[in-house]
Amino acid sequence: MKNTPDAWAKRAKSEGYRSRASYKLLEIDKKHNLISKSSLIFELGSSPGGWSQVISNNKKSDCECIAIDILDMKEVEGIDFYKLDLYSDKFNEKIEDYSNSVDLILSDMSVNLSGIKVVDEEGNKDLNLFCLELSKKLLKPNGTLLIKSFTNSNLLYLKKEFKKLFNSVHIEKPLASKTSSPEVYLLGLVLK
Repeated sequence: MKNTPDAWAKRAKSEGYRSRASYKLLEIDKKHNLISKSSLIFELGSSPGGWSQVISNNKKSDCECIAIDILDMKEVEGIDFYKLDLYSDKFNEKIEDYSNSVDLILSDMSVNLSGIKVVDEEGNKDLNLFCLELSKKLLKPNGTLLIKSFTNSNLLYLKKEFKKLFNSVHIEKPLASKTSSPEVYLLGLVLK
């Protein structure tokens, strides 16, 4: 498929996905088989639900998926959605019962871009580190973390931090990502 935003957006619309981002997760999941082997999945920043749809279509029938976003999200079959701020006490209360029990954490989150490069890069780095810290609390031994990151001066540092926690670390650039975008996905497999 031609790598243009319009082509992926049209395909998403015709195939019933809420966003072109669905194809990013589909490609990474096809390569690494993340969803079908999981029994408990946390999806952070789930709105509008493109990744939730992929999870719903590919998870085991008894797999529980908890999707969280500060924005509203229309219901997706088989996904438990909670409208929460990740930095809130309510979120911390929500995750209390899930310590060391999650197989897979997924995040397609990015900060709202200001247009000021250094501010945006630091904001996304902080978001990535938040997900990494959360994985220490929630993931089972051998658990997996997949997060959106960006090719910039922080990526090497983030990859090193991932290597401290995971036995195998990959940087993925799915075909559905805009060629011009610095967006990549950091994948940590098998929590140490």
